[in-house]
Amino acid sequence: MKTILKITLVLSVLVSLYSCDKVEYPYKIITDLDTTLYPGNFRDYVYPTFGANNNATRNVLIEDFTGHKCSFCPAAATEAKNIAEANPGRVFIASIHASPNASGTSDFQSVAPSGNKYTTDFTTAEGKEIAGYLSNIQGGIVGNPTGTVNRSLNSNGEIFHSASTWSTTTDSLLNTPLLVNIQAKSNYFEATRGLFIHAQIEFLTALTGEYAVVIYALENEVIDWQKVLSDDVEDYKHHEVHRGNVFAGETFGRVFVNGDVIAGQKFEKDFTYNVPAGITNADMHFLVYVYDKSTEEILQVIKYEF
Repeated sequence: MKTILKITLVLSVLVSLYSCDKVEYPYKIITDLDTTLYPGNFRDYVYPTFGANNNATRNVLIEDFTGHKCSFCPAAATEAKNIAEANPGRVFIASIHASPNASGTSDFQSVAPSGNKYTTDFTTAEGKEIAGYLSNIQGGIVGNPTGTVNRSLNSNGEIFHSASTWSTTTDSLLNTPLLVNIQAKSNYFEATRGLFIHAQIEFLTALTGEYAVVIYALENEVIDWQKVLSDDVEDYKHHEVHRGNVFAGETFGRVFVNGDVIAGQKFEKDFTYNVPAGITNADMHFLVYVYDKSTEEILQVIKYEF
């Protein structure tokens, strides 16, 4: 009788063990994305797929370092706009309200504490940090207006170029070989204002180095005060205004290669952006670029609209 009881108890335990409900252990999703901006269970998120990238030309980014109290800056902005319009789809502008010095700012970007003029702060943390970093590389005194053209060096070995040389430098760079291709896709969720940007980067030739990808968020147009020579213009049209980088804190981008790459090698990087309230896809766009961290030179840039 005792033997039968023991067998019965053992069988009961075994049955209970194997008849328990299956325990679903939660797992941590490893991703560069802010999953809280997805309106649902992120395990259901559908990543886009990429086809062949048939682009064969190198593009140019003009970073126009400007300020709303800089009286000569509007002329530089016009020059950049003319260059972009002469090269549609190949030249892009980022108007960064910052000064190339240790702090990244000067009186040109200062904001009036009261009144109705110059009360808008156009500066961004990333813009000021970029300006300060690049000025430290170059050394010396650089004032607004000034700019970079794919962050290539001029004949004096300087990374900042005067607006009068932007056109010739751009023309020269547009005719150099394309080393890196970029394409982007996205998913936007209006309920959370979450934009998920996915970039595919393809190396077209074998390279060795450290390479990073950066995405600028730009507002297409802002009508506000601007000093134009001796005039205070109330309804000046500020274009391609840098509103920060996608993923705050990634001022200098995200390194995705540190070593050797072969021709045809592809990388996919994911980013999240919380679209500001009051802004729609008609009001803004993004610039995605890849640069060489040892030289700072931008190898390729594309414009992306969602």
